[in-house]
Amino acid sequence: MTRSFCRSAVMDSTSSLLRPLLLLRPLLLLLLLLLLSSSSSMLCPKRCTCQNLLPSYTVLCAKTGLLFVPPNIDRQTAELRLMDNFITTLRHRDFANMTSLIHLTLSRNTISQVLPYAFADLQDLHALHLDANRLTTLDDSHFQGLVNLRHLILANNQLHSISEGAFQDFLETLEDLDLSYNNLVEVPWETVALLVSVNTLSLDHNLIESVPEGIFSNLHKLARLDMTSNKLKKIPPDPLFLRIPVYAKMKGSPLTALVLSFGGNPLHCNCELVWLRRLTREDDLETCASPRTLAGKYFWTIKEVRGPAAAAARRSKLNANANAIVACKGNTGELGS
Repeated sequence: MTRSFCRSAVMDSTSSLLRPLLLLRPLLLLLLLLLLSSSSSMLCPKRCTCQNLLPSYTVLCAKTGLLFVPPNIDRQTAELRLMDNFITTLRHRDFANMTSLIHLTLSRNTISQVLPYAFADLQDLHALHLDANRLTTLDDSHFQGLVNLRHLILANNQLHSISEGAFQDFLETLEDLDLSYNNLVEVPWETVALLVSVNTLSLDHNLIESVPEGIFSNLHKLARLDMTSNKLKKIPPDPLFLRIPVYAKMKGSPLTALVLSFGGNPLHCNCELVWLRRLTREDDLETCASPRTLAGKYFWTIKEVRGPAAAAARRSKLNANANAIVACKGNTGELGS
């Protein structure tokens, strides 16, 4: 009698433990079916790799020999990587209705043509990588619709012309603009002056010949300005450069500082450029291209003298082997060596 009672008690206990699991079983099955159905409903182009990591969907089509953007990419894709292919043209239909797309990478293709409004449906796009392609011009219609863009990478193209309205839809959101390694003689400076959120501005390795005075004065979030290896002979002072600490390199610089790089330009080292010489920076690489007596010298090695000493320096007519001296009256004057 006791043994039978114990067996009954064990069975009742086991049943009570299993009952919640049995009740949860339909819910678990339903969840599994939902996951399977959502996974199967996502389209994955041939030869591409797709990752459905909820809540985002990533499509990776790198180095697959693509000649155009695959037409069967799922419209709910959040990240699309199409780098290292042979895509030549971007059309509106390539990204139509892809309203969930946040990151789009098209680096290292052969893109030479972006048809008008190609990105018009990508209102939530944050990052667009178009570096290492064959773009030559940008007009007002190319980036229309990218109202939340933060990072625009256009390095290593063949750009020689950018319209004043090319960046009009993301003037207040853009944080990173990379136009390095192009063929730009002119930059849409009036547009650059309106990029109030820009943190990094890369204009290095172009053919830029001049910078308007005061063009950076309202870019209060600017942390790095790179204009190395252009054709600048003079650089006007800017109020922004005088308001915050300025450095010549990123490493070791405080977060509140501005890193300025102007090396590799054919600078004419006269008193109009003394403001740059007076900035306290480390490892600045600006060299003088002219006048002849200062050619090839690092600007920071040129000693500056003022007041009566400046007049004496100009009279001394130091020989070419002596230390070079910038003798200025205020910010203007003569250059002595």
